[in-house]
Amino acid sequence: MRAVFFIGLVSMFTIACPPEPVRYQKARPQAEPAPIPGLEEMIAEHAPEPCVLRFWEDGDTPAVTCGPEGETVVVRMLGIDTAESGFDDNSRRRGARQADLWGMSLEQVFACGKAATRLARQLCPQGSAVDVIGTERGKYGRRLAYVVCKGINLNQRLVDEGLAGRYPYPGPPEKPAACPLKKR
Repeated sequence: MRAVFFIGLVSMFTIACPPEPVRYQKARPQAEPAPIPGLEEMIAEHAPEPCVLRFWEDGDTPAVTCGPEGETVVVRMLGIDTAESGFDDNSRRRGARQADLWGMSLEQVFACGKAATRLARQLCPQGSAVDVIGTERGKYGRRLAYVVCKGINLNQRLVDEGLAGRYPYPGPPEKPAACPLKKR
């Protein structure tokens, strides 16, 4: 009897006092992403490590060999994000998120990503000497760094060419300025 009374009382209270509506905070305007540091500023923070470029996985992700043991490491270029090129399932999933975020079709994202990778390969071909500046590792184990090849700060150059947006992590990355690419 007590249990029935208690359940009735709880039910009546629940019906009489509906839960507060969920209030979502308005998204705060994102602060302007910090500029990509100049060479002198980067070197003041971390000593450059001489490496050799092995290959470009994507426009912002080179694989390099560094150190006396010749360990090959995947680098995630700091402060920028290029569009995905769709080279594997993971890249295609990330490309779909970029398409939603940037209001582009998946085909436009992949075309822009392939253009970014093409430019990176032109500026810094396989076998090139590079300086990798930065020692931290990201959540996927990649080295987070700036990459300098032939005196060119590749992070900045990709942004300057419009094929990378600045990425104020953990905020969302900017859409690369040249994307979607104009038809020729």
